[in-house]
Amino acid sequence: MLAYPDMSQVIYARVPDAVKADVERYADQRGVTLSSAAVDLLQRGLAAAGEERSIANLETRLAQVSNDKAALEAKLQVATNDVGALRMFSQRAATTTVGSCPSCHSPITGMDLLGRGSCAKCSASLLDLLAPKAPPPQPLLDDRAIGALVGALGIVLITAAVFASKGA
Repeated sequence: MLAYPDMSQVIYARVPDAVKADVERYADQRGVTLSSAAVDLLQRGLAAAGEERSIANLETRLAQVSNDKAALEAKLQVATNDVGALRMFSQRAATTTVGSCPSCHSPITGMDLLGRGSCAKCSASLLDLLAPKAPPPQPLLDDRAIGALVGALGIVLITAAVFASKGA
């Protein structure tokens, strides 16, 4: 049963016959007075009206979060592509022989030269191969292999920069 302890305020309102009949039916179904039924229905209506604003706010927030999610998924795809390209480059660099070590004359890979900077076998520095102080009597690097490796690195870096600028 609906009970409202303080019903000292009055609202004078003219309502259509159908609305009054609906309120009377509501009161009869619940076994309350017409005034109690009207108060209950007004409170429920006001609560529903307040929730409409909350629902609209939640729908707006959901749209914002959905847009943010889509943007993050696009950035994730770019990052995934970049990682794939870098993985392919590192695999190629690890297996491509680009020359021989100036100290022990064993083959060196692109990873030895550009990644580690030293010979995998004797740990000698390979910096002089990249920036020699004087030209060696016999070339220690395969120019074609180095060119292909550096070209591949350039493509990876350019691709990463283009995708990064689109994702920002």
